[in-house]
Amino acid sequence: MGKSKADAALNEAFENYSKAIEKFCIVRLGEARDYANDCVQETYCVFYRKLLDGTEFENPRAFLYKTANNMVLKAKDDYYKNAARTKSLDEADTIPVYIEEKVEDMLENDEVDIDEAKRILLSMLSVDELELYEMKYVRRLSLKEIAKTLDIAPTAVAMRTSRLRSKVKELIIPALEEIRKGGS
Repeated sequence: MGKSKADAALNEAFENYSKAIEKFCIVRLGEARDYANDCVQETYCVFYRKLLDGTEFENPRAFLYKTANNMVLKAKDDYYKNAARTKSLDEADTIPVYIEEKVEDMLENDEVDIDEAKRILLSMLSVDELELYEMKYVRRLSLKEIAKTLDIAPTAVAMRTSRLRSKVKELIIPALEEIRKGGS
């Protein structure tokens, strides 16, 4: 299957099933529901890679649900392994990532100014990453809306968002350490 056919099949599947797949993930994840968006994104990434590899689906909906279920199981496993040592920054500054004990300790013991931490963290991102951050987490645009704005496939947006979350996770500790040293 060519790229244009794969893109068309992805867009059709995303349009037809993404909301239902997201609800499925949220319900299945329970208290780990913060991972739902990641599960949906990973599900569509797997689907798109299969399309690009030439796989033709008689029932894309069934494949998407099966893949989403696998992603949910993995996310739940990750969630429960890390539950004792995670804390959400989402409530504090809308960055939907989970931080490790070291960061939790820094926040609790040093009474870090969350706004200052966010400013430093955002200053460590590239212009493109800042643009994606603003669209996804400030303006709360959907993957489809971001894809249309950037003129790329929703899968590309999902992959970029996933990479952005990973980078933010890596940068949180350096940002907090910068504040402890006196900030920039």
